[in-house]
Amino acid sequence: MKVSAPLALCICYLVLVATNLYYPKWQHAGTEATLSYDVSGYYLYLPAAFIYDDLREVTFLPDIIETYAPTYDPYQTYAHANGNQVMKYSVGQAVLYLPAFVVGHLYASAVDAYPADGFSRPYQVAISAWSLLVGFLGLFVLMRTLRPYFPETAVALSLLIITLGTNYLNYTAIDGAMTHNYVFTLYALLLYASHRLYVPRTRGPAPYLFPVVGLLIGLMALTRPTEILAVLIPLLWGMPPTRAGVRQRIDFLRRQLGGVAVAAALCILVGSLQLVYWKYVTGSWIEYSYQDQGFDFLRPHLVNGLFSYKAGWLTYTPVMWLAVFGFIALWKQRPDLLPATLLHFLLFIYVAFSWSIWWYGGSLGQRTMVQAYAVLAFPLAATLTWAGQRRRWVKLGLAALVVFCVAHNLWFTHQAHRGGLFVTEWMNRSYYWRTLFTFDIDHDDKLLLDNPEFFRGTVVRSDTLYQTGFEDHSPADCGLEPLNGRGAYCLTGDMQGTEEFHVPGPFGARQWVRAEATFLSPNQRWNIHQSAQFVLRFYAGGERVKERIVRVHRVLNYSSQRRIAIEARAPYEGADSVAVAVWNGGSSQPPLLLDDLVVTTLE
Repeated sequence: MKVSAPLALCICYLVLVATNLYYPKWQHAGTEATLSYDVSGYYLYLPAAFIYDDLREVTFLPDIIETYAPTYDPYQTYAHANGNQVMKYSVGQAVLYLPAFVVGHLYASAVDAYPADGFSRPYQVAISAWSLLVGFLGLFVLMRTLRPYFPETAVALSLLIITLGTNYLNYTAIDGAMTHNYVFTLYALLLYASHRLYVPRTRGPAPYLFPVVGLLIGLMALTRPTEILAVLIPLLWGMPPTRAGVRQRIDFLRRQLGGVAVAAALCILVGSLQLVYWKYVTGSWIEYSYQDQGFDFLRPHLVNGLFSYKAGWLTYTPVMWLAVFGFIALWKQRPDLLPATLLHFLLFIYVAFSWSIWWYGGSLGQRTMVQAYAVLAFPLAATLTWAGQRRRWVKLGLAALVVFCVAHNLWFTHQAHRGGLFVTEWMNRSYYWRTLFTFDIDHDDKLLLDNPEFFRGTVVRSDTLYQTGFEDHSPADCGLEPLNGRGAYCLTGDMQGTEEFHVPGPFGARQWVRAEATFLSPNQRWNIHQSAQFVLRFYAGGERVKERIVRVHRVLNYSSQRRIAIEARAPYEGADSVAVAVWNGGSSQPPLLLDDLVVTTLE
């Protein structure tokens, strides 16, 4: 059955709008607002330049942070040696925001209901709406580019899969103000321009195409410097991977040397905006604004970036396996598209996962891959074209896989915003599989984010090795009453950690040990790095051979008094003893009460 690409595009638009309304960030405040976290850093150039006339010192930023709380800890700028404040992020995204900023500022200036300060509701709405329109443009142009190369049904399904089955949905409809949605659209435009560049014409390529290509690449690199890799697309697009193909491409570029020079000049001109800013603020033409973050080119994090449960691309976006394997189908169907798409993909993932913060902070899956989906749409469409020519069972199997991947993506999108089960930067295998496709929150499962070990079987035997009610300890220093009996262990002030409570063994290889205690914390601690820690250690020959911890405020934030357990298996070599301890998180932390500690073995 043939599926219309324009109809599929309309469905994609409806899905994006519905998802945007499901979680309208422009209605939220603080770190959930449109202009928050990294987006506030990308955007900061605009109010600094056009409202406050303060690109050097950014003296308005503390007031903005106090009023709108876009981040917990300001990191959008840093102090230069000359005393000025330097923007961390490059200027390209601010250039892309400019039309929306102008609309928001004109509206805020015309009415009395909102301050014209760059961050009030009109600016949030304008940036959100503009980001959605940018996403619409990207999908439309991508459709136009795919249609000359693939059957209509394959094009339609590619658009639907990218929109419904990948984290493109999140980074266009909800977090659309981040760079990825915008750069995806720039890639789509560049792909279309590259296609038009090599369409046979009696008079050669249209003169405007080379300037367009130069401007697009310059803007992409100005937004995310690593996108300079996009230059491969117009250079290699439509080039057969043969010696004759290479020679023909070199001859073409020689004949169009003037156009190539114009494209290069415009690309450099656009990129020079960043150099001008650095010169204006720091006095130097070059400034590395990411400071202690950088690339590990000699030790790229490819396995983690692709497969980890923390933020692995194919772990959280499994439908893109169809694009990865699609390069084989693309080689057979359209070998002239293989050099540009495959080389770009390989270099893109190498550079992306060479970044020291390879999980890219608070990311749903691998957000850095989203802009590459415009290029990956071609091997994806090739896979769908291949499947469309196969037997019915192949089509049904592929359809079932796609439906699963769509459900997987929609579930994670929901859990990242309203469901609460996706915990960015902390995900691991145990927690991933424990919670996948569930909807009811069991806060005890959050302890798996620290300790992936938990006893899965039925306990047929439990031997108590150690127990104490801390009857000789007074909770008076905590200002709290005992939880049970006369005493309880109080952690407060300089008393931040208990001693180690040692339990002699021996413990056989892989033997299960559980420690549990009752905790009371009257104060919540939402910064999880300040949580109290419950620690279980294994010792052999006097040396610590294994340690597991759980951050108890993952559950105490929801119930101030709770029985909490930590479980772990002894190492393969066994252990002579185990030890249990509790640390309160630092002297600045509120009191914590501990009672009724029990250590058991499980079978």
